[in-house]
Amino acid sequence: MTGLDHKGASLEVREQFALTKEKTRQILTAIKESEIVGGCVIVSTCNRTELYASILDCDVFEPTKILCDVLGKKFSDFKHFFTERTGELAMQHLCRVAAGLDSQIMGDAQIITQVREALELSREQNCTDSYTETMFRLAIQAAKAIRTNVVLKSQDADSVPGKAVDKLKMLCESLTGKNAVVIGNGCMGRLVAELLIAENANVTVTLRENKKAFMQIPNGANTISYNERYKAIEQADIAISATTSPHFTLCHKELTSLTQLPSIIVDLAVPRDAQPSIKEIPGLSLLTIDDISGESQVLPAESILMIDDIIGEHIKKYYHWFEFKRENAA
Repeated sequence: MTGLDHKGASLEVREQFALTKEKTRQILTAIKESEIVGGCVIVSTCNRTELYASILDCDVFEPTKILCDVLGKKFSDFKHFFTERTGELAMQHLCRVAAGLDSQIMGDAQIITQVREALELSREQNCTDSYTETMFRLAIQAAKAIRTNVVLKSQDADSVPGKAVDKLKMLCESLTGKNAVVIGNGCMGRLVAELLIAENANVTVTLRENKKAFMQIPNGANTISYNERYKAIEQADIAISATTSPHFTLCHKELTSLTQLPSIIVDLAVPRDAQPSIKEIPGLSLLTIDDISGESQVLPAESILMIDDIIGEHIKKYYHWFEFKRENAA
């Protein structure tokens, strides 16, 4: 595997490798067409972009260069941001990622679902094989065991939306009666809206006209067309954007033309939704996902030992399956 994440790559670098589902499909298909790749899966979240591949008999395979090439990025400019792992180390890392142990927010509640969806997307493209399927299945099992037996017992596991609302509560003292606009109706946007409503904020969510029929509206939320978002923001105390748009949803020029601005804008997207120059507007605070996540928490030594045991057990299961498969193929 190869990957970059928040520990070694800034938001500016990560957003250059952030992938939509459609782009992921294209890349998976392009990589799978190689004669030496048996199966491949890409995990792309706000914190990371990682490529996992099972390789047929081959002495030379350069996953970082391959990923840079298919994305049109110059390998020499970005190779130092990536970490490559093989064999047991690759699976060990995947177990940690799926459990949220390597997320900006320790025990991130969303990542296990994102890893599962990454596997499902690759499967839909016919880009998995028995090796990637088995490794991901066991890694997800390990992650569930870690979350149930270690992470959830040792601390309050959280998510980016939860941390965002906690940050807003701290900055605003109270969210009761605050007017908030949430741009984006995906999983993250919906969860932010629901948490704000639970804090008695007045929440308006944006809807794109061509997707209205498929969108789930949080109970208690008002709605407005995405194209009218600036009109709603002009009346808001807080604006949060969490979309997968390749373009800015909030731009400096449009915001400065408003008669009134929110005091806080939170950008939870990678690549970013809010034009970075917005932070130069007087009286307005712009927070990115890196500002929200803060420093990673550290688990106690006994928890680390339990995690190592759980991961080791599932790696053994994988290699037991691997040997059985090889013996029966002989």
